Formats: sequence, structure tokens, C-alpha cells
Amino acid sequence: MLNDIKEIFSRYCLIGLFLLGSIGLTLNTLIFTRPIFRQNSCVHYFLASTIANYFVVFFILPSRILSDGFNIDPGQYNLFYCKIRFYTYFTAKSLSSWFIVLACLDRKMSSSQYVHRRAFARPNVARWMIFFTTLIGLIFYSHVLIFYEIDQRQQCDARSGFYRLFNDSVYLIGYSLAPPLLMLLFGIWTIVNTRRLRRIVPRFGRRMATLNNQDHTLMLMLLLQVSLVSITAVPHAVQKLYSTLTLNVPKDDLTKAADNVFIVVVRTISFFNHSCTFYLLTLSGKMFRQELYKIMKKFICRSRHEGIHANLQLRTLTQTIKLNRTDPHSEIQQQ
Repeated sequence: MLNDIKEIFSRYCLIGLFLLGSIGLTLNTLIFTRPIFRQNSCVHYFLASTIANYFVVFFILPSRILSDGFNIDPGQYNLFYCKIRFYTYFTAKSLSSWFIVLACLDRKMSSSQYVHRRAFARPNVARWMIFFTTLIGLIFYSHVLIFYEIDQRQQCDARSGFYRLFNDSVYLIGYSLAPPLLMLLFGIWTIVNTRRLRRIVPRFGRRMATLNNQDHTLMLMLLLQVSLVSITAVPHAVQKLYSTLTLNVPKDDLTKAADNVFIVVVRTISFFNHSCTFYLLTLSGKMFRQELYKIMKKFICRSRHEGIHANLQLRTLTQTIKLNRTDPHSEIQQQ
């Protein structure tokens, strides 16, 4: 029974998440790069989070499918791959969430009644914030390149002792707890700012029109993101910390088997946050659905146009071949 559950999650669920993530991230990229969103600073953060998720879906997920689903793990004998894999794992997953935190901060600042605070919500500021956040993330997780190793069990893992406890604690706080709490804080702050502006509508009438359209959609997406990160990320981080704290505790075979299944299940659930954002978040916004409809309509029209053009070329070619075949006979009859 436990083996069946483990196989379902480690093989079929992970493969399904990979396929869903491939499609969803591609559509996210097409939507967030539309001309209408180029001057929207919040969408810049969504696009940056999507790019970080590319590394999770196309690099981390396949390695997990091989190791958890088919017991093929190059990290067991290749130290370089071991270090790069987990460095990418922690960096990409964390940056994906912290970019959404910045998007929440962007909405909070854009809803302020003070001009100098609203100046934060600009595309050029967003690009610089994305750059510095990425740089900080790459430097912060550089310790993984030093302290991850292949242990005596031929497993790629953090060095045992204090560092493993430190690494799991940082993962719990920096990825699972701090981002959703900050998202929630900035979200509530944005709602407070919006209500405050409604009391002074005559002065900020035009500003309120903007807040009631795109900003309302973006805030809905951000609140859904808080829920998604909390549900999918926290169990995996808690499991890692639990495994470290109970590493030297004697366990029977059934408990070990149950722990292994639990590890695979919560690890699979944690990838849900990075693979399915398009289906749960992007499609929740009306303006993003409209842009997706335009993209699909344009693609269908182009496909039809290319099909008609190809048919015309084929008919022209067929008629030309027929004429070339009939010309020699007509010449013989004339002779």
C-alpha cells in the first residue's frame, strides 16, 4: 500500500506536474510579455517569478522524476551535479516566492496617497528590484555549493550536524513562512490604503478608477498566491526540519517506510506551487483571460491563413503539373 502511494506521487503526479508546468509557464510568458503589460510594474514581478519557475520545472522536476520515481540519481556519485542541483533547487524556489512578495509590495505602494511612494510602482524600479533580489538570492544560497556532499548512504544531502539544522531552518523560514506572511501583510496594507482613498474620491477619482480595474485583479491573484504558497510549501519545509531533528531517533521499518512516503508526498505537493500558477492564478484575472483569448484567436487565425495559403500553393502547383503534362500531347497533335 505504501509503495503504491509512493509510486503514484513519485512517477505519475510528478510527470503530470511537469506537463502542466511546461504548458502553463509558456502561456504565462506569452501573456505577461504582451504589449499592454509592458508598463505594469507588478506584471514584471510575475514574469520574473515565471522565469524562476522555469528552472524548477525543467531542471529540478526531471531530476526528481528520475530519482524518486525510477531510482536513477546522478547526484549519488557526481558531487558537482549534487551541489548544482540543490543550489538551483533552493535558489529558484525561493526567488519565485520572493518575486511575488515584491509584487505585493508594489501593489501596496501603488495604492498609497503619497506621490513619492507611488513612484516605487514603476517598470524601471521593478527591473532593478528583480536584479538585486536575484543577486541576493544567488549569494545567499552559495553555502549549498560548499556544504552539500554525498554522505555514507550514497545520498546527496546537507552536511550532518549544525549545518543541516541551519539549512532546514532557513528553508522553513525563508521559503515557507516569511514570504506568505509578508504577502499577507502587504495585501492587508493595500486594502487599507484603497479604503482610505475611497474616502477622498473627489481628489483621487482617476486613481480610484485604476485601482478598481487592474489593481483589483492583481490583488486577487496575490491573495490566491498567499494561500497556494502556504498550503504547498509549509508541509515540505516542516518535514525537512522533522527529518533532521529525528535523524538519530530509533525507528522501526514501518515508521521509516511511512516517513519515506510522507517525504515523497509533501515534496510533490511543493512543486504544485511552481507548476500550476497559470491554472489557479493567471486564469483568475479577467484581463489575463482576455489576453489569453486574443493570443489563441491570433494563433488560430494564423493557422487557418497558413492552411489556406498552403492549399492555394498546392492547387497552383497541381495545375502547373497538369499543364506541363498536357503540353507535349498538344504539340504532337499539332505536328
